[in-house]
Formats: sequence, structure tokens, C-alpha cells
Amino acid sequence: MAFRFFEESAHVAAYLQYRVTPHELINKIIDFMGPKLQNKFNLAVDVGCGNGKGTVLLAPYFNQVVGTDVSPAQLGLARANSIRQNVSYRQSPAEQLPFESSQVDLVTATTAAHWFDRPRFLKEAERVLKPNGCLALLGNMMDRALEYGDATSAVNNICQEVIFILTFTPWYISHGTNISCGPLLFHVCILISKLLAAMQVSSPDTELTMVIKYFYMLARKP
Repeated sequence: MAFRFFEESAHVAAYLQYRVTPHELINKIIDFMGPKLQNKFNLAVDVGCGNGKGTVLLAPYFNQVVGTDVSPAQLGLARANSIRQNVSYRQSPAEQLPFESSQVDLVTATTAAHWFDRPRFLKEAERVLKPNGCLALLGNMMDRALEYGDATSAVNNICQEVIFILTFTPWYISHGTNISCGPLLFHVCILISKLLAAMQVSSPDTELTMVIKYFYMLARKP
């Protein structure tokens, strides 16, 4: 069964505001799928769709797009922000998709498949896909970088320094014992102060650019 995280209201709101969707990878998927029938494919299913940011990107290429997720809160937000007539949402686990066998042209999962019971999910994707149907799994790499003009190098060095402190300071590796918030807040304050100084700004609301590397895996059902 898929893991169930990110269902509290704060998580849901943060996902809507900050989760990045790789728009340019949609064209890679569509090109891989091959010729369309009457200018559009019929049905795409976006598994683990969350707030639907990635789901709606499929809408121009399909007659029908369905996003599925185990979280009612995420689906509620997806429906509330839905503006595409051919996009709908259903609650279901990734390993039990509510579709008939050989019905779906495309199954996608964007930064979600690592939460699934992968053997069961892959078997289910194979079941619902039509012959020649496609599976597209998208994810992001953990190595991320920040950009802020001439301060880019300094900003990234500061972030790496604080991550090193958080990882190797003894009270953070005490094998499951509880710790207070004090040390955490202390290191966060260090990070913010150093970043503001390097960027030569005073407001912690100053925006930076985060560079995220994505990977994708494409497969086709025989």
C-alpha cells in the first residue's frame, strides 16, 4: 500500500505553493507516446496527483485526464483549483486503480512513485494500460542549488555548511532519543543570518531561485 503523508492542511497548502512541476517534461512524454488519434489521446491517469499541478498539464493532449491520490485533503485542493473540463479526480491507492483493464493510454506519477508499493503499482499499471500504452515516472534529484546573482556561490556554501552541522552534531545522531527545539532553531537562525549577509539584504522574505534536477523513466506496454 502507498505511504500516506502530506495530508495535514499545512502540508497541503505548502505543496500547492512550493511544489515544482516540470512543464518541459510533458513534451518528452507526449513525443514518446507517438502519433495521436484525431489529434488527442483518449485517457491519461496521473497517480499520486496531490494538488493536481502536474495533472492539468496533460489536459491539452487527452480527451480525459484523471488524477488519483489516497489523500482526501490533496484531492479537495486539486478539485477546488481545477479549471479544465476534461480533468477529474478520484481517491484511490496507487496499487488499486479504479479503471478497467487495457483502458488507459498513459499512466504517470510525478515525484510520487517512491511512496508506492512499487511491484504492486507496476503490475497495476500494466493491467490498466492499453497495448502500446505508456508509463512515465518523473522525479527530482536530491542535489539542489540556489541562485542569487553574484552571491550564488556563497549562498550554496552556507547551506552546505549548515547541513553538515545538522547532520554531524552529536545530539542529532543519538539513535532515536528526543531532542529539544533549541538546537534546531539555533542553527536555523545561523543559516538565515549568514544568508542575508551574503546576499546583502535585510528581509528574510527575499526570494532566491532554486534549481532542481529532474529525471524521467518512460516505458511502453507491448
